[in-house]
Amino acid sequence: MDDVEGTDVYGDYSEFYDVYVGDFLDDLPFYMEFASSVRTPVLEIGAGSGRLTLPMARSGVRVVAVDISPSMLSLLNARLEDEPPEVRGRVSVVEADACELDLGEEFDLVIVPYYTFNYFLTEYDQKRALERIRTHMSDSAYALLDVFIPWGRLEYCPPEPILRNDAVDPRNGNRIRSWNSFILDKEKQQDYQKKRFEITAPSGSVTNKEFTIQRRYTLPDQLERLFADNGFAIEGVYGGYRREAPKVDCEQMMYVLQKL
Repeated sequence: MDDVEGTDVYGDYSEFYDVYVGDFLDDLPFYMEFASSVRTPVLEIGAGSGRLTLPMARSGVRVVAVDISPSMLSLLNARLEDEPPEVRGRVSVVEADACELDLGEEFDLVIVPYYTFNYFLTEYDQKRALERIRTHMSDSAYALLDVFIPWGRLEYCPPEPILRNDAVDPRNGNRIRSWNSFILDKEKQQDYQKKRFEITAPSGSVTNKEFTIQRRYTLPDQLERLFADNGFAIEGVYGGYRREAPKVDCEQMMYVLQKL
């Protein structure tokens, strides 16, 4: 994923991330099923603030946590400071663009969780990322990719903002409400989300922040060709984190890949 030199592509989002999705762990058991038997550390592409990194490390799994965003990784590092030494010792934090990743080692398991693959905004970037992932896989390794396809919005994209979140940040007591507005570019397969956050401090003062994030969606037949063209065999595909059979309108698709 291309970054603009000197900028943090997630800088606007990182301060809200843990309140927004930080407690989401529905996917953790799926990854742990694979991680519990690997000989190497788990390579996590898109580790963010440690939503999965820390639970895996607490369970005894070693993790190489990669992310492009320094602000997200600063959250992860701060959370690691509160962990006991044995947990901290299982985590290596790497700031890097997945499209250029070169760690010089191979892993038995690579995970690309929750929307991360959607942030590779062009087919060229998807191919670069897959090439780097494949290079870091041992011969018997699995790569687990969580891919989001916005079927609902492709059928009907809501014209008005939708309330997405209303929660209190336990770190400071701020009430955070957020709304999403959506624009789909079907020709380029780009999903634009304008996010508006209303932050109400305990004192009653209110501030607002707005920014737009961009993601790419890729349809199942396109993904199958993309994986095959870049040296992967699909060992399994599921319509959810509990190995559900995929349906034609599954929005969360889990792919289990191995090297051809």
